[in-house]
Amino acid sequence: MAAGTSESQGSRLLRSLKSHPILCLLLLTPGIPEYLSSSSPINALVLNPFQFAFQLLANLGLYGSGALLIHDAKVRWNKGWATVLLLGFAYGILEEGVALSTMFNPNAGPVGSLGAYGHWLGVNWVWSAGIVPFHALWSISIPILLLGLSVSETKTRRLLSRRGTMATIMILGADVLFLMVIVNHATGYWMGYPILLGSALSIAALVWAARRASPAALLPPSDSPKASGRKVLAIGVSFFPAILLSQSLGEGAGVPAAVDFVLVILIQAAYLWYLARQGWRDNERGKLALSLGLLIPIMVFGVVAELSLPMTLLADVVVVLFFRRLWAAYSPKTNESLTVS
Repeated sequence: MAAGTSESQGSRLLRSLKSHPILCLLLLTPGIPEYLSSSSPINALVLNPFQFAFQLLANLGLYGSGALLIHDAKVRWNKGWATVLLLGFAYGILEEGVALSTMFNPNAGPVGSLGAYGHWLGVNWVWSAGIVPFHALWSISIPILLLGLSVSETKTRRLLSRRGTMATIMILGADVLFLMVIVNHATGYWMGYPILLGSALSIAALVWAARRASPAALLPPSDSPKASGRKVLAIGVSFFPAILLSQSLGEGAGVPAAVDFVLVILIQAAYLWYLARQGWRDNERGKLALSLGLLIPIMVFGVVAELSLPMTLLADVVVVLFFRRLWAAYSPKTNESLTVS
């Protein structure tokens, strides 16, 4: 009976999300990077409702708008995952650099000791080397990938009308400006116009590169799966801890920050290079295995962060139901190997 009830709940959840693809994407992001990780604590709903409401609105304006625009850019330009990642990097700079200043403020709360280790020419380089790719992958790419697995027609269909696109751009811009003012008021930090201009130029360069990236970039050399589902799951689980370890161990071992900066980038590039060569074009279960592996450390981190009142476990249950239903929705003939289109 319990298994049947769980299956029924998972089926209803998936049907509802298929009927409302924009809602599905808005749940996936900021759901994954903020609420599963407890960066925006779910228990604030009980402990501090005003904080929860404020964070929810701000997160939807940032993550939701960014993911919607990047999804539609991929479809409109007829591009692939290289474009999504490049636009995700641009989004990461927009959020962590322009809106929140964590890329630049050495005293920003989330940055910790990386505000001193690796801070040069006004930039927290070691921190930035991890946080910008984090947003490109967890905040943008994984939600868009899971949306495509949940509602397959969204792979080739835009979610926003022309008017909706303009409204979303305005919402994103207003949210970024609002957060800039809030951060400046709360911390007294201002990055300065040279860094702001450098951020804008970096974002523009990434958008330019994304527009010109080949749709075939990051596609595997063949369609034949090379890695089992279990192996892909393990690779996904180790990705996020590898980033954290490379940042912290370099500092603890007295490695020069410039060397650690390069190391953090190389580790992430190695993961992406390996995954891009696995032949994961048409195996949907492989995509799910990879996605779940990438989410597991985030979910564990969220539970630990809310240990006194772990309401993030509610979100974890929803994630399990979501993945369980999607796993059942795809035919077993896809095997347990990695594929991405």
